[in-house]
Amino acid sequence: MMSKYGMCMKAVVLVIALTFMFAGPAGAAMDHGHGMGMHHQHQMLNHALGMALEGSNLVMLGQMGMAKGIDEESVEHGKMMIKNARKVWTETMEGKSMMHMHDTGAGMTDPMMAYTHQLGEAQLKVIDILDKMDSAKQDGHGMTMHHQHQMLNHALKMALEGSNLVMLGQMGMAKGVDEISVKHGKMMIKNAESLFNEVMSGSAMTGMHGQGVSPDKDKQMAFTHKLAEAQLKVISLLKKMPAAMMHK
Repeated sequence: MMSKYGMCMKAVVLVIALTFMFAGPAGAAMDHGHGMGMHHQHQMLNHALGMALEGSNLVMLGQMGMAKGIDEESVEHGKMMIKNARKVWTETMEGKSMMHMHDTGAGMTDPMMAYTHQLGEAQLKVIDILDKMDSAKQDGHGMTMHHQHQMLNHALKMALEGSNLVMLGQMGMAKGVDEISVKHGKMMIKNAESLFNEVMSGSAMTGMHGQGVSPDKDKQMAFTHKLAEAQLKVISLLKKMPAAMMHK
């Protein structure tokens, strides 16, 4: 029969073995380096911009003046969402996590970090433009352009969702599903580009241009083109997002 000492030593060895078995893989899973950290930052940036786009749509909805009482709440909540979106952006790009990565070697010479800053700057520009959107006139071309703004916002939201799906699949945590996630995400970004082009080059836009409502003559049309240009840059960057190095 085994002595009490032998049984105790066997128990100790078992505990140590179990500790390494569970702690080892968990530690490895968490040690993804700066690449994984930046992919999480990209998703936070996408979320911040998505908040601003939702807020902008609520502001425009309220400005259409079709539901007295609710309209005021819609505008107020929309503006709050845009303000909070800026806070999330600032925390992501200037917070402790970003500072830590810079301090530990992920500087602007790192292609992924350079991309992160490029994406962040492009997304902040869109947030700034949305924050300055004028109230549309409630008839004629003004109302049409507000509907165009909402469609442009929707197209960019599609691209953001698609980007998040691509990144989710790239994390390699669900074999089989990952491939579907990446494929569907890329399709959403492609469809976002198609919708964007349809809004900016479709019959409604060309018709207004033909009637003299052009960027050089109409303030709101100039704003529409400025917004679209900034949004298209973000879509282009999302399309070119590099895959994170999971074990850098």
